[in-house]
Amino acid sequence: MTSPPDNDLFTAPYSGLSVNSAKRFVIGQLREAGLDSPDLDARLLVMAATGFSHADMIARGTDLLSTEALELMSDYTERRLAGEPVDNILGSREFYGRSFKINKDVLSPRPETEMLVDAALEILKETPDARILDLGTGSGAIIISCLAEAAHAEGVAVDMSPEALTIAEQNAKTHGVADRLTFLCGSWFEPVTGVFDIILSNPPYITDEAMTALDIEVAKFDPELALRGGADGLTAYRAIISEAEAYLKPGGSLLLEIGYDQGQTVFNILQALPYEDVSIHRDLSGHERMIKALLKS
Repeated sequence: MTSPPDNDLFTAPYSGLSVNSAKRFVIGQLREAGLDSPDLDARLLVMAATGFSHADMIARGTDLLSTEALELMSDYTERRLAGEPVDNILGSREFYGRSFKINKDVLSPRPETEMLVDAALEILKETPDARILDLGTGSGAIIISCLAEAAHAEGVAVDMSPEALTIAEQNAKTHGVADRLTFLCGSWFEPVTGVFDIILSNPPYITDEAMTALDIEVAKFDPELALRGGADGLTAYRAIISEAEAYLKPGGSLLLEIGYDQGQTVFNILQALPYEDVSIHRDLSGHERMIKALLKS
């Protein structure tokens, strides 16, 4: 059986296409559209459409696709060509070795954000019965990862979006930490009581001007609430830093993700308040990505 012309690949009742042939076609479509990482995206979309693992893709690349798989792959490819991120299409994202459910109501957790988890875990090694507060939790990936790695810790996760909290709660149950994690709906510290050993956050930090020039993948598919940081991108930092001292134990740690050009400004905000040992940390690409500070004892 011969394959139909390329422009009919996904509309034929049954094309006789192999997994490898279909993947090559999708790669070509994504590459022609100028999308980043077309090879990886195509592989992930084909895996999702077929239910194949990475090993299956290698061992069974000559298998013919079912009609259902072709239809799914057609839908996934069209959505990707329209700018929808692969994570949103698949409904999940890998973070700190675990799969987290995501959708349009939460940001897809980025690899560089794992720095916050690394930093928190170093502190938790020497902090018995620790309490962690995650502000703007979104999918819950940060605090859930911390609790999954540190069985002695408990946490509170806050978000303004009830829809985001629904996703975070599902992720907490999936990863077995729901009994040690409380979810609160509100703005920053508004619904919070008590004190914590660690307060961490990946707050919105995109300036109003930069919001007008975002790539379609971000502008159309990420929640604006999790992106917009005000005129200078620092609105959330001022609110969190000024109020955190009332919720941190003496000597407690504040961990914040920052934009690549915000390190010195956020450093100065912290230095003007009762924090010490303020330090800026770079990600693997060399960009300033996290700032850490201790509340003065």
